[in-house]
Amino acid sequence: MADETSLKGIIQGMMFDSAELMQGTVISASPLKIQMANDEKLIINERITVVPRHLSDYTTTATYTVGDGSLSSVTTISGAHSGHTSGDGTHSHPLSTFTLTKGTITVYNALKTGEKVYVLSLNRGKLYYVLDRVVS
Repeated sequence: MADETSLKGIIQGMMFDSAELMQGTVISASPLKIQMANDEKLIINERITVVPRHLSDYTTTATYTVGDGSLSSVTTISGAHSGHTSGDGTHSHPLSTFTLTKGTITVYNALKTGEKVYVLSLNRGKLYYVLDRVVS
């Protein structure tokens, strides 16, 4: 048995005897329906399923800084500027430094039909928690 103060011990202490790790396939993304592997009759829905934030579409705030990558911007203006005296004004500017503080990013990571997932069955099948996608 794991030490009761270790992370493993704490998690094992929270687990019920009836908890079971299962695998399923998303058969509908909206509304959410997951069919459990090896039991085509067991289909869980969003009413009894908890989906963590990282498996959804969500917006969050972050700071972005150009590191070893690159960033460029295409600028369109009308008329002459900074040495451009003709043309449509479209040109690229490579940026060697760039920081956006407290910018907003939307992460599109919601479960999709056909994806396989790991699901934790709790309380004798009265509640399900989607742990993560299955990586093949």
